[in-house]
Amino acid sequence: MFKRISAWFIILGLAAILGACSSNEASDKNKEAKSEEAVATVNGKEILKSDYENSLKSAKATYEKQGIEVDSKTEKEMETGVLDQLINTELVRQSAEAEDISIKQSQVNSELANIKSQFEDDAKYKEALKQNKVTEEELKKQVKQQMVITEYLEGAIGKVTVTEDEVKVIYDQYKAQTESQDQKAEKFETVKPQLEQQAIAQKKNEKVNKFVEDLRKKNEENIKIL
Repeated sequence: MFKRISAWFIILGLAAILGACSSNEASDKNKEAKSEEAVATVNGKEILKSDYENSLKSAKATYEKQGIEVDSKTEKEMETGVLDQLINTELVRQSAEAEDISIKQSQVNSELANIKSQFEDDAKYKEALKQNKVTEEELKKQVKQQMVITEYLEGAIGKVTVTEDEVKVIYDQYKAQTESQDQKAEKFETVKPQLEQQAIAQKKNEKVNKFVEDLRKKNEENIKIL
């Protein structure tokens, strides 16, 4: 219930709303293969078909790991959802870039060290880089971009707080779920700090979704699906 989503998944998974490839990477690919097909443009910036297909493959793999069957209806919804995610990511990236947010290299190095610490050893970390077809330098760029976007969004939605009543709602859900499995739930005061963090994360997610939705509406005429 309280599992933390790893930074590695956010950066390399390509399934979360802010986990897609950067426009800069797409630009580099365009230089290498100008004829590569695009699936959409956002303010003139192309979203490449290869990035879309990679994101779709990642989303399908996530479903399969959870034992969810991907039928034709689900696949169609997934295709639309993945494209929307890529468009939203590019919109947020462009907006964050316009704010000229500064991230120190020491901050990037610290986050990279945090990512490495999630692996058993350096060999496993390098193996993951190889599997994701990314170099450490490319990862650093992605980490920095993610930090810029995070800072931009946090500034846009402002400080998020929750009331004790909101935390108790989550506790009641946790308690009901635990007891349905014939297990004893921890006392409210024991798990309250974790529940507060979860409640804040949920509210942040809602605010981010609303912000991105509004941003999408403002830029709708500048989005072209090809």
